[in-house]
Amino acid sequence: MNFDYSAYDNAAVQWAGTPEDRELFKAHRDGATLLSTNGEVVGALTTWRNPLHPYLLRFVTVATAKAAALPQAELADALLTPVVDRAKNAGQRGILTVSTDTQSALRSATISRGLRRIRTTFKPKLVLKTAQTATVSLTPGTRLLSQSDLLQSTPLSTALIQTAYLTYQKRHDVDPVKPFSDNDWAPRILTDLEPTAPLALAQGDNVVAYCLTYLRGNTLEFGGAWGQDHGLLDGLLAYTLPALASRYETLEGAFADVDEGGMQVYMSFPDQATAQELAAFAILF
Repeated sequence: MNFDYSAYDNAAVQWAGTPEDRELFKAHRDGATLLSTNGEVVGALTTWRNPLHPYLLRFVTVATAKAAALPQAELADALLTPVVDRAKNAGQRGILTVSTDTQSALRSATISRGLRRIRTTFKPKLVLKTAQTATVSLTPGTRLLSQSDLLQSTPLSTALIQTAYLTYQKRHDVDPVKPFSDNDWAPRILTDLEPTAPLALAQGDNVVAYCLTYLRGNTLEFGGAWGQDHGLLDGLLAYTLPALASRYETLEGAFADVDEGGMQVYMSFPDQATAQELAAFAILF
């Protein structure tokens, strides 16, 4: 079937699909393109660049309720083709979208057109007092570090900054992070750290495990976790999670299946049946 493209003109279109996709489209609709057939708008697409992950062009598509009656494979082609063209013309390495829509007919059609799922992220509200931690004892020479311990030691704070960047870089190998110097990455790691609970383990001047949480307003947010091995991170969590539970009720944040340390924290809590699930889908050129 034939589709026509036109510039988005703030037309009052009732989009179907998930609220998250609609909000994402609204946030990035400058430069959006409308998709029509037989004179009726049936979908739209928009693209943008993520400054932290600049190599894959971000995009989101939306469709009307009537679009569900169209051949979904043809609709998927019509929505994805301009996105791919924009990315290639801009010298991007591929395209990526993040959505809570993982099972619709249109999503299945886009997957059949080459999109593959590269990451699943869960966004729960964890009740801290329900955490289950192992009974551990730290080996001689292993020290618990708080925020103040790190900020007062240049070698330890530098070790944390570098380790956190390398860990983040590794878990985003498909969607690479741009290069950062230690000074530029430091504010992302050290700003708003929760000040009371142990957040890292050190052996000498080496950070061997960390679990970062941040106070943002009245919300305690998870910011990443890592250990040289599972036992070291378990040892840290045995101190960190009870300490947090003594001061806060819940821990929020994003836990991605590409983040081994983050999932180790997530699995310390009972099953989170109501956690929001977001999937990242990409095509690499």
